[in-house]
Amino acid sequence: MSDPETSPAALAPWQRLPRRTLTIALSVLPLVALANVAVLVWSLGGIDLAGRLVAPGLLLVAAGLAFVPMLANSLRFALWGRFLGLGLGFRGGLKVVTGTMVTNSITPSAAGGMPIKILFLINEGVPTRRAATLISLQTAEDTLVMTSLAALCVTLSGFQLADFLGRQPGLVNEIETDLAILAAVVGGVLVLLAGLAAALAAGLLGERPRARTAALCIRARDFGGHVVSDWLGVLRRGKGIALANLVLALAQWLARFSMAGIVLAAFGQDWHPALYWLLQYLVQSISSVVPTPGGAGGAEAGFLLLFAPFVAAGVLVAAMSTWRLIFFYLPLAGAALVFFLLQRAARRRAAAPEPLAAAAPQPAE
Repeated sequence: MSDPETSPAALAPWQRLPRRTLTIALSVLPLVALANVAVLVWSLGGIDLAGRLVAPGLLLVAAGLAFVPMLANSLRFALWGRFLGLGLGFRGGLKVVTGTMVTNSITPSAAGGMPIKILFLINEGVPTRRAATLISLQTAEDTLVMTSLAALCVTLSGFQLADFLGRQPGLVNEIETDLAILAAVVGGVLVLLAGLAAALAAGLLGERPRARTAALCIRARDFGGHVVSDWLGVLRRGKGIALANLVLALAQWLARFSMAGIVLAAFGQDWHPALYWLLQYLVQSISSVVPTPGGAGGAEAGFLLLFAPFVAAGVLVAAMSTWRLIFFYLPLAGAALVFFLLQRAARRRAAAPEPLAAAAPQPAE
């Protein structure tokens, strides 16, 4: 019996999503990239880029690292998909990752990539609860790796970071204010949700909402039970796969947040690997809450703000624009091309006629 979550009727809306996404992205992204190039040219002030670069070969290193996260993340999906018996494969994982990258580039970063990634997994025929399992496994790996790397970088660059924060009292106060506002908002939302749950449980909003909520809770509990079952299977039989994926996640995040330091070294600036890794991580954290497509504006402003105390003013803007082109637009262009080719290959396979069965031999007369 076919899985209702992966039936043609259930998948039809999501199968149309990638084509629409690609069409919009290929229309919008060139304009945004040209704007970034214009900022780079303006920041150079008419001076040839080669005149500012001390080690241009490092830009090639950064460009190579830009594709490591895409490939490592796809391989992580393939390994977990094989362990769970989903038949996703590296091609399917690559399609999910590149499709998510393209979609994230034209949607507000604050919307998050998790729902988009789940939609692309469903589009590849992965049942909803197994898609949730894959995302939860990757989230746990990413959280463990990112927390460990951030703690290590804070330890290694503690004096530089403390000196930077000491020279930026306004920034410290702003961070404290933002954290207080965030805590208040989260607390208020939790109180409202608790009050709503109590009202529904007591039937204060009517019997029908109460019944629907109870049914939804049963479905959520059953869904969560399946995900927990998958996790228990990982704990029993998947320790080797988990270790391999942790290594891939480490390579993915090391490469992703090391590009800023390499670009700055190409412009002749002193390279502080731990500090620059941590600063780029903070830049991405800032841009992830900016309600613009791909975090446009937030990433650039965050880079200028956080790297300014450590980078010469004459190369700061030029380095920022170069970093943004290599970090964001270069892998995005590659992702759009790969996604387009994978989509075209999938359509050709779907349109190919079924091979005719060999004709049965005629009985001898």
